[in-house]
Amino acid sequence: MRRYYIYSLTLLFLLPSTVWARRGEVPVKVEDLAELRRVQETNSKILADTVQGIAAIQQEIQSLKGVIEESRHFFEQATQQDEKILRDFDMRLTGMEEKLSLQESQLQDFLSKGGQGAKPTNPALAAEEETLYKKALGEINAQNYKAAIPLFDQFSKKYPKSSMADNAQYWKGEALYALKQFPEAVLEFQKVIKRFPKSDKIPAAILKQGFCFFEAKEYLDAKAFLQKVATDFPRSEEATKARDKIQQIDQVLAKTPPPAPR
Repeated sequence: MRRYYIYSLTLLFLLPSTVWARRGEVPVKVEDLAELRRVQETNSKILADTVQGIAAIQQEIQSLKGVIEESRHFFEQATQQDEKILRDFDMRLTGMEEKLSLQESQLQDFLSKGGQGAKPTNPALAAEEETLYKKALGEINAQNYKAAIPLFDQFSKKYPKSSMADNAQYWKGEALYALKQFPEAVLEFQKVIKRFPKSDKIPAAILKQGFCFFEAKEYLDAKAFLQKVATDFPRSEEATKARDKIQQIDQVLAKTPPPAPR
């Protein structure tokens, strides 16, 4: 018995790595339990590091989104501001071009009509006629279009045979055009054509009729008037403007979808 006991102790001492623990029917080594615990701890640490890494990435993404939104807002504001500046410059440029065109046309009127047509024998009457015309024209230049209209009406009524009567009628149409009263402007320009068939303002009157229809988006009617200017007065400055506007109309019509079939 004693010999068996000593043998057993020696075996346990010499083979510590072979000690077994039993759980149910499956024998499990103590070393395996330790390894499993170590693997579990390692996996837990990896999982924790991964979760922490994901959280850091999400935080960085949110930060980047904030930067992007801030940048987008900045660029949108900058773009809107730039567009506003460009619109303002465009409006100012358009206004300056229109004013220059008006003054050039007025200068041409005076040069072409100077010394032509019947003049009043009464110098005082001639001075009064010139004063009224210049006053009406001055309202046009000051963009006081509503004030200019009754002055031109007064001039046309008082001096129907004046060498500037056709010009007065034309500038009344220009005033209405500037006020965007396009149907009324078309009628006033038509009076230039009907009442003064030999007037040098006829090409400009027909041209502006085409412009009126263009502004009203009546492109086919506009094109008809503009084509008449280009055909009847091919070498005139108005013909050049008419051809340019016709190209613009063609571009607009090319982008317009055809009407749906009924």
